[in-house]
Amino acid sequence: MTANAVFYVFGAILYLVATWGIYKSFQHETQQNTFWIRPVITAGLLIQAFLIYEALFLHGTPHFGMALALSITFFCCTLLLLIETFLTRLSTMLVFVLPLSAASMLLPLLLPGTPLGPQSANIEFRIHLLLAILAYSLMTMALVQSLLLVAVHNQVRHKKLGNGTSSNRNVLLDRMPSVMDMEKDLFRLIWLGFIALTFAIGFGLLYSQELYGVAFRYDHKTIVTTIAWCIFGILLAGHHFLGWRGKFAARWTVIGFVMLMVAYIGVRFVLEVIQ
Repeated sequence: MTANAVFYVFGAILYLVATWGIYKSFQHETQQNTFWIRPVITAGLLIQAFLIYEALFLHGTPHFGMALALSITFFCCTLLLLIETFLTRLSTMLVFVLPLSAASMLLPLLLPGTPLGPQSANIEFRIHLLLAILAYSLMTMALVQSLLLVAVHNQVRHKKLGNGTSSNRNVLLDRMPSVMDMEKDLFRLIWLGFIALTFAIGFGLLYSQELYGVAFRYDHKTIVTTIAWCIFGILLAGHHFLGWRGKFAARWTVIGFVMLMVAYIGVRFVLEVIQ
């Protein structure tokens, strides 16, 4: 095992240890003795940040692919959630995001990616890539929030029907905020992700115009990204004007997220894994 591989594995272990610590703190109905969790997550983030920087900048031509895209996405998710813990208590969402971050730490060992090529020097391309990753990160958090929202909705419904018992209580769901607060957080994440995605598409059009002489290219990635953008735009408009919320909004968040992931991750998966 190379030195780099040791760092990848060690970083993943740090994330899993932090996940276990957060879950145990929820299980014992206390947030005490969790002072060590933030430093552990921070250490994992520092290792992951170095490995991402190394992959992009330290070996001549930058390599980028599905695995590194997922690693950067979950790095951003974990970083945003860690910052949030300094303003509020430890987030339940961390229990779900940290294992995904751990898995994303190991993927670059299997799929190192391909050289970006000369277009990586283009400023519009770089801004487009950074904004796209930010949008993916925010929409990933929105996806997790929407799934948790559906789970909490189901738990509340079962309790109202008299089916809630001590044997089927979920410790993590019991720690979640109210449904109303979760919905507010969900749409805040979708708004931020939608804004980032809008700017990412805008800079992508500028980059395409400069490189290919045409702004909107009718390829798979462009068309599916546009469909995802429309889905989130319609969802936000429906929430504002028609009051869309709850499970309905959560389902459309999942659909929009799947379309967004297919736009890039799906293409890279075909290119790097299937072919």
